[in-house]
Amino acid sequence: MLIDANNVVDTVKLKFYNEYLYTNHVYAEGDSPYHQQLTKEVVSKYVDSLNLPKDSNIVDCGCGPGYFLDEMQQRGYTNTVGITLSSEDIMLCQSKGHTVKPLDISFLHQTQGFYDESVDFIFLRHALEHSPYPIFTLMEYNRVLKQGRKMYIEVPAPGCERMHEYNINHYSILTKDMLVALLIRTGFNVDSFDNIRFNLNMSMNGETKLVEEHFYSIMVTKARPIDVK
Repeated sequence: MLIDANNVVDTVKLKFYNEYLYTNHVYAEGDSPYHQQLTKEVVSKYVDSLNLPKDSNIVDCGCGPGYFLDEMQQRGYTNTVGITLSSEDIMLCQSKGHTVKPLDISFLHQTQGFYDESVDFIFLRHALEHSPYPIFTLMEYNRVLKQGRKMYIEVPAPGCERMHEYNINHYSILTKDMLVALLIRTGFNVDSFDNIRFNLNMSMNGETKLVEEHFYSIMVTKARPIDVK
């Protein structure tokens, strides 16, 4: 059988493109008191009300220093795992007793236990904007989520004063309509779509300035599977 050289070249290009991004653009989130406080508030408002069983299979995609994992650990959840490619964040999370796997947030390998319809809840806070191909990422989450289970998504809105579009590893700062369209297209129902706005002191051009932050806060339910086989 002849090998299609074009397919081989495309596969190699994709590998090199991904490795370039991971090598040059992945960095540790580091300690952030305001993200820690916002995570606490988000869990209280959006996650606690779900009353998930304590042994639920919960995945924090783009876990950073583990603030969500901390919250769930404090609540007695026993089957949580974080996903990140930052070696510094992995070590920090592990030092707090969390399970973390060094994976791309868009590709949750079955060899690492991420089987079809095996996950009860996905926490995706300030991670989707780091995906170069968000529709692939959402399709992967559809694959691993059980039917009828939920996912929390939080992302920066476009056009903020902090200009998130220019962050070195922000590739997908999407509008509300684009996010909703992608979610519907990848098998999710949008349960709620909220706006989070607050002021933040930020160092810009050598001076401290009060800027407004604007995030989208979204809860979705897996409504139907995506058959791509």
